Amino acid sequence: MYIPVILGSVREGRRSIDPAKLMVERIKAMGHESVLVDFKEMPLPFFDSAVVPVAMKGVYPNENAQKWSGIALKADAFVLVVSEYNHGYSAVLKNALDWLYMEFSKKPFGMVGVSDGKFGAMRAMEQLRSVIENFGAFAIREVVPFGPVQDAFDQSGKLIDESYNKKIEGLLTNLVEFAGAMKPIRPNLN
Repeated sequence: MYIPVILGSVREGRRSIDPAKLMVERIKAMGHESVLVDFKEMPLPFFDSAVVPVAMKGVYPNENAQKWSGIALKADAFVLVVSEYNHGYSAVLKNALDWLYMEFSKKPFGMVGVSDGKFGAMRAMEQLRSVIENFGAFAIREVVPFGPVQDAFDQSGKLIDESYNKKIEGLLTNLVEFAGAMKPIRPNLN
């Protein structure tokens, strides 16, 4: 399985990088392929095309949007690392999702929330479920809400709250199971 981890924040000093890197490590430890998709390293312009993504048929007017499409097209599933901004998800994450459409069809999404508050971005993750469903995809029930994130990771990015391990394992196990079950019904877009 190929399961990219999508980092939904580009802020300076972002703590969401720690859970994102951890999820890539855990996916690889399970024997699957993963990559960290960081829009700080691969910036996307705001979606402003007159043509909607589904009509672009996988050919995008921006080099980074084309790279993002290639990653998403190859993916069997996704892990979204969702930072909560004012009780919602970031514009960066919404913009990344807005650039694509068909690449997400019939693929499961797992979500990892990141917040300095105690709810670990639960509100933002709930809001994303309807966006994900619009693609003909779905978000699995299991989530990992890192909140407060500063209590879960030390300053070097190492997980210090071991209670998250069981949640991570549950999310990834179910994500892989759903990805395998959905693979035969996904449209062939290559």
